[in-house]
Formats: sequence, structure tokens, C-alpha cells
Amino acid sequence: MTPLDALKKYFGYDSFRPGQVEIIGSILNGNNVLAVLPTGAGKSLCYQIPALVSPNFSIVISPLIALMKDQVDKLNISENHAEFINSTMSFGETEEVFRKLKTHRIKLLYVAPERLENTGFAERIKELKPEFIFVDEAHCISEWGHNFRPSYTRIKDFIEFIGVKKTAAFTATATPEVVKDIISQLNLKDPQLFVRGFERENISVNVIITKNKREKCLELIKHYKTPAIIYTSSRKKTEEAAEYLILNRVNCSYYHAGLPAEVRRKIQDDFINDKTPVIAATNAFGMGIDKKNIRLIIHFNMPGTIENYYQEIGRAGRDGKESAAFLLYDDSDINIHNYFLSNSHPDKELIQSVYNAICDYGRVAVGSGRDKEIPLNIDYIASYTHREMNRGLLYNIISILESGGYLRMQSQFDKRDSVLLIAEKTRLKQLIAKSSNDILKILLMQFLREYGSSVFTGKKDISVSDLSNQLGYSPEEIDEALIILDNLGLIRFDKALQKDQVYLNGTRVSANTLRLDYKKINEGYLNQQKKLDQMVEFVFSSACRFKYILQYFGENVSSYNCLKCDNCTTGIPLPDSTITYIGELALRTVDEKGGALNETTIRKILKGTMPGREYKKLITYGSCANYNAGDLNVVIDHLLTAGLLKRDRKNTRSLVITDSGFKQILPIGDTRSKLNEGFGYEVNLELFNLLREARAEASKKFMQSAFLICPDHTLRDIAERKPKNRYELLAVKGFNERMFNKIGEQFLEIINEFLSEKQDKQTDKKQVSKIPANLNETLNLLKKEYPLKDIASLRNLSEAVISMQIESIVEYMPKINISYLFPAGLYDKITNAAKKGYSNLKELKSKLPDEATYPLIRIAVAKLKATQSS
Repeated sequence: MTPLDALKKYFGYDSFRPGQVEIIGSILNGNNVLAVLPTGAGKSLCYQIPALVSPNFSIVISPLIALMKDQVDKLNISENHAEFINSTMSFGETEEVFRKLKTHRIKLLYVAPERLENTGFAERIKELKPEFIFVDEAHCISEWGHNFRPSYTRIKDFIEFIGVKKTAAFTATATPEVVKDIISQLNLKDPQLFVRGFERENISVNVIITKNKREKCLELIKHYKTPAIIYTSSRKKTEEAAEYLILNRVNCSYYHAGLPAEVRRKIQDDFINDKTPVIAATNAFGMGIDKKNIRLIIHFNMPGTIENYYQEIGRAGRDGKESAAFLLYDDSDINIHNYFLSNSHPDKELIQSVYNAICDYGRVAVGSGRDKEIPLNIDYIASYTHREMNRGLLYNIISILESGGYLRMQSQFDKRDSVLLIAEKTRLKQLIAKSSNDILKILLMQFLREYGSSVFTGKKDISVSDLSNQLGYSPEEIDEALIILDNLGLIRFDKALQKDQVYLNGTRVSANTLRLDYKKINEGYLNQQKKLDQMVEFVFSSACRFKYILQYFGENVSSYNCLKCDNCTTGIPLPDSTITYIGELALRTVDEKGGALNETTIRKILKGTMPGREYKKLITYGSCANYNAGDLNVVIDHLLTAGLLKRDRKNTRSLVITDSGFKQILPIGDTRSKLNEGFGYEVNLELFNLLREARAEASKKFMQSAFLICPDHTLRDIAERKPKNRYELLAVKGFNERMFNKIGEQFLEIINEFLSEKQDKQTDKKQVSKIPANLNETLNLLKKEYPLKDIASLRNLSEAVISMQIESIVEYMPKINISYLFPAGLYDKITNAAKKGYSNLKELKSKLPDEATYPLIRIAVAKLKATQSS
């Protein structure tokens, strides 16, 4: 059967979507494959088709029971092609699946990654020799991705153990960085990489900044209709959102991991079958569920990453029809994610504390070692460290300690049961001859046949599943028989612990001497912080929202606009300063043209597109060429609402200036020239007022009127032109030697000081804008001259991490003051030593007094390098 035949027979389609044929062909040719396909692009077919046309079954590793069930149900509509094994199944149900596998009655077996850690399961799968391993939602394997799951990191061990050579991984959201990490984590040899575009032409993306989120949900559902999913950040929020909608007569259910499995299954089925049109859920809901007609996705809280956001909005409009996505944002959303970040990334103190907890639990003293494994007791570790400890955080710390060479995590596939015969041979012969328990006799004879006399002198590794297959008893019966033999004193049966365990490499060291790559550890935190910062940037971005998403995933879309998102269609609200600036120009335009113009004419004059010589003479002509028509319409509406413009009674299409409007026209000279100077009217007005203050003082000093010292119109020209020396000032029309002798030098001093200050602020602003957003808090504390210890405490980070952040800040802002961080004279001692050629921190530390800590040395060296290169 060809792939196209399978597509028609099992799925009812006549042709593949773009990209599917190439991926399926590569898999069937035996290549390792990584496919990054956006949600709704049909990635499940890319592994289902190869499995269906292959001679043996394939394994699909999938993260959610709901996803497995949905895909299996769809595959089995006409014939039974797929099964799953998960924690909700009984022993009998699991054995029935294995019987189907042995008799080649199914082609796809869906399992969760946690199932692969069961050695018995792995051994039975190994015997059955699966054709392919398919890893769905592969971004979960990368710590740089989102939804990181520790169990995904064990997939490589499972693949190596069962000996499958053909692996394909699939994900809907992966940056180039995550793609590289997936390939490494799965050990894919020479993989074929397929990446499809991330654009979704039928989804309009919108952001609403509001605190009235429940009310806004109701409004959106009434307007955009259903089916709809509302994603929240917590279980509590799902219940609150659902209860509010129910009170307002919306048929809605909530879904989260705290509900019993059967309840979740019922809610999911009701949503898929259109019995429940709205679901309020945490972000796991919908993953892999093929419901094509979802019209609306609402994010009740801001997601933590662009990947999460993109994946979730991608569940809308899979039927190709117009759909909408709305993100409801308020500042508390950031606080939620900062809490998650702080509780999922370890600091130095926590890493050291966990190391001590593991060693103490294993009763290993400093300087001593231990040959046996140490079980990981998460409750004990949490109590020991006085910190909330989830499995993800613990395994992150274990991984760090592994990379430093201090611990080794025991692979599930290293865990083996063992037996040692300890009874005398004569007693064994008697038992075998007289016992009525057949399984006991058969087991003992099996050990003697296989191992001979060596089973009396040393432990032998055994496999309960192997014995089950060889002897015809169930694994439970074999296990029970081994325990009975152990109780009778005939054998010593050591059963491998099912809990996770670690081995201590070498001897235990003092925790404060652990040598770990804290820079890399900090990078993990900073990476997640960066992702959060990028999500916040997305919320406040004025650019096309889909353009932002596409650029995030590495696509070059410099001239792209989706023309559907809120920014493309209406734009974000203009800043108040921009409204005031354009408003003043609009008022001047009406005034200069005689007091009455229609909206279209005002807009065209400001844009510089109005034909006619008389219009081109206006000083405001073309002054807003860089603004779009929508912005100008917003401003004109604002002027009408504020009562600065009004409709002409004689001609309602024309606008005239009100008395309030005349007061808003500021006396700041030629608008076109000021635009060319690069300063807005606010800056010119600020300088104008400074010059007026100086003129007022001169008026008192010389006992002359302000007009004689310098007339207003001349003062406006000076504020506009900003002369920097005597010759430029005297070149201003109306300013003469007499005026210069009285106030010229003072004017030049004010102007040059003013320009210098503005230039410094602009330079500082440019430097600050380049600094990664996650360093802003540290930068602010530096500017306020907080000590290093206090900065570390306020940011809940170690001084070492803060010193690395300051090192980055100094690269961007070489002039920033860091001298206050050092005790008197210490900065000079460090820099003098560095100038003598001592290059690395350890070498420098040996040449300096004890008060020169590594963080202070790092900061001083960074400052020295930045100063020398600037």
C-alpha cells in the first residue's frame, strides 16, 4: 500500500497538504527526521501514514492521555489500527494490548514518556522490534523550549535500549535554538529537517489591556460566537471564568489537571461533540485535539512564551474559516510568571542544599563515599531545603550536579532485579522433588540450568518479563514466587527500587566547594526571563503582531503585514505627546488657511498630498508625512471631542477652531524647519521658556522691557534655530549687537548646556534600549547605588549571577558608575593587577586581598575593558 492509498483509505483525503509528502517519504526511506510544522498543518498524518504502510508496529510518544485517546479513536473509526497504554488502564487491558502487538493486529502504539521509564515495559517492547519511534510535542525535551518535561530527556535511553534506528520528532513551535537542542537530546544522526511557515492567514490576533477580564470574555463570546477556548494561568482562574459565564447564561465548563481523569474525559468529549461550546482551561487542554471549527481563543492571562501563545491560538480555525484570538492583559500577569520562574530555576544556595539533602539521606559523611544507590525522596528534600520542590526543579538540579561530576542519575534501564541462591544444594533438591508448588520448582530449575553453580557464589541479574515469557506465567506470578523463595530462605531476591535513584561519584565534598558552571545555570534563568520579556514586548508592540511571531521563529519578513491583527487594522492608541503634537499642527493648518477646512483637506495638507500651490505655501504642509491617515483621523477626532475644533454651522463638513483651540496654538516658529532639526515642539517650547526666564532677569537688570531686550518673535526663532556660537546667534533675523551685549553670552550658554543635556539623555536612552529587558531591574538598582549584596537580595539571585548581569550592563553603558560597589581603594587594586597581565579571575584572586571577591573582580575587570575599548 502506498502512502496515498493509505491516505484515501484510512482518512478519506485525495491529496496531501504541502510538505507532508516530503516528510513521509523521508521517514519511509529510513532517515531520522525533525519536522517543525505549525498547529493545524497536519503533522499527525506525517507519522500515522508511515506506521500504517510499514510491516511492523510503531511507537508514538505523546505527552497527554487526552491526545492519545483522541487520535486512537479517530484511527479506529473503520478498523482497529491503534492502541494506547497509560496509567488509567488495568493490568488485563494492558496485557490485551500486548497480545494485539504480538499478533500484528495494530500499527500504532501510543505511550506517555513516563511509561518508557518502566524497565519491564521496555524489555517487552524490545522483543517486539518496533519499526519507528515517533516523538510528538518534541519541544518538551528542550530546557530552552516551553513545557519542559524531565521524562522526555529519558527517551534517548529508551531508544538506545530497544535498538530502534529510525526516529522522527515533531513539534509545532521551536525556535532555531530549540531545534538544535532537540536534535542533540534525541541523538538524531544526520536528521532531515523540515520547517514550514508559521503564518495562519485566517486568524486575527488582538491584544486588549484590561482589568475587567471576565466581562470582556462575555463580550467577545457574544460577538465572535463559539466554539471557544479561554486559556488561564491557574486552576482557580479557570473556575472563576467559567462560573461568571455560567451566571450570564453561557454554556461553559472548566478543565484542569485537578479534576478526576473521567471528568476531564467527559468535558473534552462534550466540547468535541459540540455539547459544551465554551471551555475555560489551563494550557494543556486542546493539545493534539483535532476540533476544526473553534472560532475564538481567549487568553485570560498572558502566556509565558511566544511558543505557548502561538501553539494555543493555532487551535482556532483549523477548518480554514475566519477565527479570532484575543489576549487580555494586565500587569498582574507578569507577577504570575515571575513567581513561576523563581520556583523553577535553582540558585546556588538551593543547589548546595539539595546536594547536602541527598547525601544526608544516603547517610554519607563529608569525605566518605557510597557504592550503593541513593533513593530520591522529594518530600525529604523539600523539608530539608525549606523550599517548594516539584519534580521538574529537582531534576534540573540533579542535571546540574551530574554535569559537574558529583552525582549520576541511575537510568531506568540500569535497574535490574537479581537473585542469589543461598540454600544448600541438598535442601534445594528436596524442595524440587517434594514441593507441590510448580512455579517454585520451575523457577529454581531455571536458575540452575541457566547459571549453574555460579548462582551460589554471586548475584545474577534477572528479568521478570523474560522469565514470564520463558515459563508461561504472568509477571505478577513470577514476582510473587520470587518473594516466597526469598521468605523461605532459599534465595536472596533483590528487587530493583522503582523510585528514582542517584549514585554519588567519588566522595562527598563540602557543598560550598562545589565547582559548577553557574554562568550556564544563570543562562537558563535568563533565557526564560528573555522569553517572558519577549511576550511582554509582543503585548505592547505597535508592529504587525503576526510579523512579530514570524520573526521570533526565525523567518525573514521585513516587509510583511498580516492586515488582520489589531495593530494592522486600527493601530495602538497614539501616545499623548503625539496627539498633542499633531493636534497643534492641525489647528495651525486650519488657522492659516482662513479658519474653516474639511477633515480630508486637513489630512492631505499634513500628509503633503493636497494639490494646489496655495496649500504648499502653508508651513504645516507635509509636516506629518510619516504618519498614516488613521493616526491623523484619530487626532482630528480627539480635537473635536476635546472642544478644540467644532463643526461649522453653515457647512457641517468644515471644521473651525474654537476659543480653546486658539489657546493651544503655541508660538514656536516654522514647523517644517523644526522637523528638519529633529526636535519636536515640546523641546523647542522647553528651550523657549528657559530663554524667556533669562530675558526676564536681564529685563530687571537693565531696567528695560522684555521686548527691547529681545522681542518674542526673535526669541522664538532663536529657540527654533538653536545657534551654538556668536556668529550663528547674530545671524538670527532681528537679533543685533546691542542685544548680544546684554544677553547674547547667556543665551549661548543656556542653548549649549540644553543641547548637551538632551544629547546625553538621548545617548543614555539609546544605550538603555539595547540592554536586554531582564537586566533593567539590576540597572535601576545600580543607578540608585544599592550595594552588591542588596541588589542580590532584592533580585533573589546570588552575587555571582548579579556580577554577570552587571558585566553585561557595563558592555552597553561603559560610563555607568560602579565605583561605589567597592571598598576604598579596592577597585584600583583590582584594575592595577589586571593591567599587569593577570588574565583569569582565579589568577587575579590570588594576587588580591580577601575582600576582593570573585563577583567584585568580575565587575572591575568588565569596567576596565569597557573603558579601554570605548
